[in-house]
Amino acid sequence: MATTAQSGRAPRKFYGWTNVGLFFFIQFAASGFVYFAYSVVFPVMVETMAWNRGTASLAQSIALMMLGLAYPLTGYLLSRYGVRKTVTIGLLVMLSGLLLLIFTVSEIWQWILIWGGVMGLSFALTGPICSQTAMINWFSIKRSTTIGIVMTGSAVGGALAQPILTAMMDRFDSWRLAWLIAAAMVTVALIAAQFIINRPQDIGQFPDDVNPGLAAQDPLARNMRPKTHRTGHDWTMKQVIRTPTLYLLMLVTLGYLGTFFFLLNHGVLHLTDNGLSGLQAASIMGVAILGSGFARIPAGWLGDQFELRWTLFGSIALMAIGLSGFWLGHGVILLSAMGMLFGAGYGSLLVLGPVVVGNYYGERAFPIINSVLAPVMLPFAAAAPAGAGYIFEATGSYDIAFAGAISLLVAGLIAAFFMKPPLAPGRT
Repeated sequence: MATTAQSGRAPRKFYGWTNVGLFFFIQFAASGFVYFAYSVVFPVMVETMAWNRGTASLAQSIALMMLGLAYPLTGYLLSRYGVRKTVTIGLLVMLSGLLLLIFTVSEIWQWILIWGGVMGLSFALTGPICSQTAMINWFSIKRSTTIGIVMTGSAVGGALAQPILTAMMDRFDSWRLAWLIAAAMVTVALIAAQFIINRPQDIGQFPDDVNPGLAAQDPLARNMRPKTHRTGHDWTMKQVIRTPTLYLLMLVTLGYLGTFFFLLNHGVLHLTDNGLSGLQAASIMGVAILGSGFARIPAGWLGDQFELRWTLFGSIALMAIGLSGFWLGHGVILLSAMGMLFGAGYGSLLVLGPVVVGNYYGERAFPIINSVLAPVMLPFAAAAPAGAGYIFEATGSYDIAFAGAISLLVAGLIAAFFMKPPLAPGRT
């Protein structure tokens, strides 16, 4: 039997899977009980404080713009200090913002300033780029699968947060209690973040637990090769921006993010406007988020088996079908099914979109590309919540907003169909 050294594996337990578990919980707590919790806490705040929906929605649009504008800072911190310190800073900012929401908000300008500015910054510093960077560092063969596992954490947390926070707000008649629960979850996430290890090289290990220098001696390791495209070129940003693939991916990203931001912000309000109770609406949104969670691991596995443009195409199609049914459908069962489809498509794209960047352009280029593109992309996607709010105030319905969102998804379908791995410079 081959020894550990002979098989090309590190002599201690592979820490990559521990990192997967840590990031799963951090996403569960910080994203699930904060970012996704917004969709059920925000409507209660609007009703309780008698705020204008469009003006109050500016907070979410500003937060998303801040998320994009702060991504270069996130990229700098990741390259300078690593994932663990970056996530720690982000969670501290998030906790500070939640405490301000609990103890200071009584006017709409305070809500816009704190959620838009402080929480928007925290979303950038704790966002998917951190966990995705860690997974890309630790895994190559199972890269898509592990990103899917980690990102399932936020969906599972969000699916649980929706009914739990709604029930607690109903029982105690206080939206502040919801943010207090979120703050407690973030505190636990802060503790978990201290056990992150940035890269396998930091503890003498290798991606996928396979030493490339010894892998040739191990038949099992030789068979552990990626089934989909992995670039062998060390891409620079100047080279990246010359590839059509990048702009097709941007169109896909704009479509699914803008559509999701719109539904997250106004989904509950749309459903309650159509006669559902607050708990029914929150449960349907919870099902949509749960669908997003259920899809992420299978999507990750598929992304490791089939070329990504086809999995992207199928995922966008699910979102378009689900959103159409969510808009036009009636009845809790049908709306829940449509929410599940929409969530499944979105969850798949959350996993597959970053994998495209990592697989097509490489590990070193991954955080650079994301930190450059986010300030360009997110302000456009961030316009969706406020835009939909003002459309409702002007027309009395969300019909125009739904039609616009579906058009964005159709454009994404076309872009995904034509998206292929870019050729390295000098190749034809």
